[in-house]
Amino acid sequence: MQKRTKTMGDDIYTNLRSHIIELKIRPGEIVSIKDIAAEWGVGRSPVRDALIRLEKEGLITSLPQRGTMISRIDLHRVEEERFLRACLEEKTVSIFLEQHTEEDIESLKKCLNDLKESVLSHDCRKLLWYDDNFHKVFFTATNKELCWETLQNFSGHYRRVRLLTVLQRTILDNIIIQHEEILECIISRKDEQLQKLLQYHLEKINCEEFELQERYPDLFEREQGIHRQPSDFLQFDFLRRLE
Repeated sequence: MQKRTKTMGDDIYTNLRSHIIELKIRPGEIVSIKDIAAEWGVGRSPVRDALIRLEKEGLITSLPQRGTMISRIDLHRVEEERFLRACLEEKTVSIFLEQHTEEDIESLKKCLNDLKESVLSHDCRKLLWYDDNFHKVFFTATNKELCWETLQNFSGHYRRVRLLTVLQRTILDNIIIQHEEILECIISRKDEQLQKLLQYHLEKINCEEFELQERYPDLFEREQGIHRQPSDFLQFDFLRRLE
């Protein structure tokens, strides 16, 4: 089968999606096709194509007579995306335990070292990237790359919440500890303990997201469309730590 040629709309989609899920564009912000086209120096047609794809993923919302809004974080969608990841990853790790090689263990160790360095650099986006690389090893080692790609393509809301959680120092420390324990369980072949660790690691966000919703109220979808205005703390502290 011939591989599809990448289009300008694909490039706009990739770049715009990256800006959204990395919180370089604030949830709730209004954008226009005209402004996006001007910023990237392209026509409006590829921008429309990109926005159609992003709307299907729930990352943007069309507003009649107003333009396009970057979707606020939907906690129901976060739970759905987290559930999908938990189901696929727990099954994949079971396969990984049966067939991993020493080379796979070395890959996990390298990812863990990269993760530690990103914590020291206080780069939240890079930290999540290395966190994902650690978990990606399970999928690549078991030839489940399509599963991993599916997770990445349908986790925009979940990823934005994850990025917000790593702004807190105690959570950063816990991330390192949890990954060290996961690696140790794999090396020691403590299967039952590993599954419990993974379950906790993937579900802990449930306990954190409601606190985040109170701290950053204007970034989250509220019932009946009610949204509180951002505080001065949010306007300055949040943006400074993510730049």
